[in-house]
Amino acid sequence: MILETQRLYLRQLQESDAKRMSEYRCKEEVAKYQSWKKYTIEDATKRIQHCLTITSFNKPKSDYHLAIILKENDEMIGDLFVEVVNHKVFVLGYTLDSLYWSLGYATEIVTAFLEYMKEVYKFKKAICYVYRDNIRSKKLLKKLHFVKFDESYYYDDEGYVKKI
Repeated sequence: MILETQRLYLRQLQESDAKRMSEYRCKEEVAKYQSWKKYTIEDATKRIQHCLTITSFNKPKSDYHLAIILKENDEMIGDLFVEVVNHKVFVLGYTLDSLYWSLGYATEIVTAFLEYMKEVYKFKKAICYVYRDNIRSKKLLKKLHFVKFDESYYYDDEGYVKKI
């Protein structure tokens, strides 16, 4: 386990997570705000295998996913994506199963993870990119005091940054 909150914990992905990861990432309402249309078990397995090779969570130019687990039943409800830009900055993404939207889980895990990255690895800044029409995600970032710094018409997304 990497970190724990009141209702959730965060851990490294396991090969046994592939089916579950594919299930929620394939939902139309989830994929709408991501770079994929379909996310197969093979896609999940390949990504998990990559993540299992990661030995350090703060190595520049590395990227990985972590599993978001609901404590009450040990169910994987989503994942965090982390791309380490340099020793001070990382990019953060999050994907939750739509069954768990609007219940405060994203706020809970993102808040805890930002604190973890600051305290354990001494990161100074987090960046998130969201599609322009992803109102829930933009609302979350603003609630957590991220500030819009960029927008891309090519990708139809916006960049948000927060000093941590």
